[in-house]
Amino acid sequence: MALRVALVGAGGIGNYHVSQLNKLRDHEIRIVGVADVAEDRATQMGQRLGCGSYTDHVAMYEKERPDAVFIGIPPFAHTDQEIAAAQRGIAIFVQKPPAVNLAKALEIQAAIEGAGVIAAVGHQDRYLDVVAEARSALDGAAVPLAMGYWMGSVARVPWWRVRSESGGQAVEQTIHIFDLARYLFGDVETVQASANAGWITDLPGYDVDDSSVMTMRFRNGMICSIFSACYFDGAPGKAGLDAFGRSLRVEYVLRRSVRIMTNAGTREMNHRNDEDLECVRTFVDAVTSGDPSAIRSPYADAVRSLALPLAGQRSIENGGCAVPVGA
Repeated sequence: MALRVALVGAGGIGNYHVSQLNKLRDHEIRIVGVADVAEDRATQMGQRLGCGSYTDHVAMYEKERPDAVFIGIPPFAHTDQEIAAAQRGIAIFVQKPPAVNLAKALEIQAAIEGAGVIAAVGHQDRYLDVVAEARSALDGAAVPLAMGYWMGSVARVPWWRVRSESGGQAVEQTIHIFDLARYLFGDVETVQASANAGWITDLPGYDVDDSSVMTMRFRNGMICSIFSACYFDGAPGKAGLDAFGRSLRVEYVLRRSVRIMTNAGTREMNHRNDEDLECVRTFVDAVTSGDPSAIRSPYADAVRSLALPLAGQRSIENGGCAVPVGA
């Protein structure tokens, strides 16, 4: 029997979801509906896919009765899409960040846990072959210090440059690095942060930080500073994470490579697998089997990652004081 899938969001991420689902040749998948607040987008995608189109996701859930829904909407747009799905027993795949604030994310998490549905967040870096290599090298190693980066230019979509809609770069984009740090090093106790602005003055509505540094103290005692910057104008960017142990150094370049340096020598591995497909495949496998144990970024875990840049933002607002995560 085909897995019945619905889509919420008919923009770029919605089309990305379709492309990934089309690659799953070992699963029978039927897209039964697409919902978007923009009727023309929903209609165009629905016609292309041969499925129903809606401006109301609840109406789509009720009529199409999907087994799973893929949600690809901007951070500020999360209202009841996941909650309504969970209440109807629909499995949920949602893109990062899961919400623009912790209160909404926790409300959604409670609905998911109350309904007992399978839910995953698209932190695809956890499925990278080079990240698996880095994690293996770091396992059991003494690592007092790490540094992460996502530095480049402003994203093209207008909502990205508005703090109330995206949460800012650290929340919407650098969240990948925060999540990776948690995946490699464990949970965080406090975050202390600083930021600046004023370098970008030519974009209407722009009110996010131009750059920030957020320093996390982990439960195991290590510290990691994560740098975000979006003011670059043509200069090469930098994204990834470097870890420094007593006899180990790991350099991860985002979705490209990992270099592992020890007293015994250096080895480097280039990224080869399709992490996006693996992320989606793992979710679909979980829904069809009823076993979510292989999902590497369940919803509740992604909420803990979201809490990190949000704690950093509170630290900035409080003059750089260390802020407990989730407080």
